[in-house]
Amino acid sequence: MPKLKVLDLFSGIGGFSLGLERATKEGAQYDGFETVAFCEIEEFPRKVLAKHWPNVPCYNDVLTLSVRKLQKDGVIAMPGKLKKLTEQQAANAVVLYDNGLSLGDLATCYGVTRQSMHDLLKRRTKMRPQKRYGADNHFYRGGAKAVDRAQNITERAIISGVLKPQPCEVCGANGTMSDGRREVQAHHDDYEKPLQVRWLCQKHHHEHHKQVYLKESQEASQIDVICGGFP
Repeated sequence: MPKLKVLDLFSGIGGFSLGLERATKEGAQYDGFETVAFCEIEEFPRKVLAKHWPNVPCYNDVLTLSVRKLQKDGVIAMPGKLKKLTEQQAANAVVLYDNGLSLGDLATCYGVTRQSMHDLLKRRTKMRPQKRYGADNHFYRGGAKAVDRAQNITERAIISGVLKPQPCEVCGANGTMSDGRREVQAHHDDYEKPLQVRWLCQKHHHEHHKQVYLKESQEASQIDVICGGFP
């Protein structure tokens, strides 16, 4: 039987987790509880947690703890990274690099390391100088938020022809709005995968975002129980 996974916030020295891990109900559909992550800001309790749960990560700021971070750290599952690009992906990466995308952005787009992307590009195109400052450095990451960065990369990919706008996947709309903009917009399910988009008209794009928080709360999880002391 599976164990229920526990996220312990404002953990203190782990009293809630200790109690839950010792509690197993006879005849239950699960085999007890397992703490998969703590969040505690104070240094001394963190040392206690590290001693008794040495293999369980302990975060220090509840304000920055998110499902995405738990996925990145392997606390809960996320899709694995690509190990090798297809020839079409490699060709697209060259086009985007030649149109100004940084090495770091491309590595993120295709889910490979920056070293792997560098090795791929240097065999296929002329590399830009490795300046130590500014956007001309092909390792430049920029300072924009993930959503802005993804949108900028998508726009470049459309201009380069790597991404080709399609009709709305919901209603088939493919026209223009009164101000001349395309009716169909690129939607990202994951802003860290800028080239993976869904095409939605403005109406259905807005409807999707109204439901996104509910969807995240239903899927986040793989965390079955959230407990915690007083902040």
